[in-house]
Amino acid sequence: MQKKLFCNIDLLIKGFEGYDNMQIVKFRDTVLDMLNKLALLNNRVIFLSRNPEKVNKAKKFCEKRGYDKFDFISREVARDFINDHSKDSNAFVMIGTKDVDFQLAVNNKILLIAPVWLPIEAKVGKYGVQVGNPKQLLQLLSIVVKNENWYAEINVDSISKCIALYDARTMVGGVNENERQMLCNFQNLLKQGASRNYYQILLYYFLANMTRDKTFDNITIFGVVPSSSGRINPELYGFVEQIRFIKKVMLPTGLKDFSMKEQNLLVRHRSKPQQHGGSQRGRSTIGGTHEFETLCLNGAYKSKIEKLRAEGKLNICIFDDYMNYGNGFNAIRCLLEYIGANKIIFVSMGLFRQSFYKKDYIITGNVFAPGYGYELVNQEILNNYQICFAAKQEIDYLYEVYNPRS
Repeated sequence: MQKKLFCNIDLLIKGFEGYDNMQIVKFRDTVLDMLNKLALLNNRVIFLSRNPEKVNKAKKFCEKRGYDKFDFISREVARDFINDHSKDSNAFVMIGTKDVDFQLAVNNKILLIAPVWLPIEAKVGKYGVQVGNPKQLLQLLSIVVKNENWYAEINVDSISKCIALYDARTMVGGVNENERQMLCNFQNLLKQGASRNYYQILLYYFLANMTRDKTFDNITIFGVVPSSSGRINPELYGFVEQIRFIKKVMLPTGLKDFSMKEQNLLVRHRSKPQQHGGSQRGRSTIGGTHEFETLCLNGAYKSKIEKLRAEGKLNICIFDDYMNYGNGFNAIRCLLEYIGANKIIFVSMGLFRQSFYKKDYIITGNVFAPGYGYELVNQEILNNYQICFAAKQEIDYLYEVYNPRS
């Protein structure tokens, strides 16, 4: 699919007061060469500004340097074009510095990339995917333009799908040192709350890759799986908040100023027994018992769920740190099917197994409170994960360009 890259004209300015302008000029020239190569590959590069004089000046500057594949338009023309092609918004990317870029991006559910070597305004800095140099920008755009797959996908049933962003096995063959370090950081994060960089890399990868996948276009509720203790991982919840903001998915009325735990769709009403110990067979056969006995849906969502179900728009996406045998997702999937979900997407940061232990349960009672009933009626092992090793390499290189070796 041809991508349309809308670029704030600030990318062409040679200097700003208080900034390293020699570096800005160097980065500008590098970015221009990079964007030109993308334009030659049948992508559209569109520079925009509300100032007609700046638009004309930028066009003359680029044409003088031989960049004749770029387009130059006013912000109003860009806004009208994007509004007229809203069904194609997955093909759009905004590289911006101003909050008006943010508004244009968020109103149209467009990925926003923030080049932080330039002055950027507050909302762009908070909600944009930050790039600190042209190499990071190039890697993100290469994912947007070239990548066609997640690391792992499996269709569990007619309405449910699992997506894994990365291979979380550090001890298998072929894992290079960058991957091992990244995954060790992730495991430390799970155990001790150590490294935060893992989430940033996977968030940026997810947002870049999300632009080509319509799976997430009609999601109406996002949530995360609480930890065994009931705690909500703030990094993972921040990940979901940013995605929800980009997709313009609102929380139920009245929850805006509440805590993460009170805002989340899933509630761990009492601690769940740890499953890190014991045999693999024991962990794989435990099924959803521990989840059903400790997990329910947030009652604050009940009205919204009923409304969305009546409209045929109850599409739910749940994020978790990692997936091993699928015990947690099985339980959550059955709860969401019970309340009438049309689509269920489960996204795990890491995947430890390449098989899924599918277990189907009949649910009875009130799932918005503890004590509902559940009965296992069917189980099978699914081994039909679609694995894309190129996606794994994309994340590995993205990690490398954000964490260069000294």
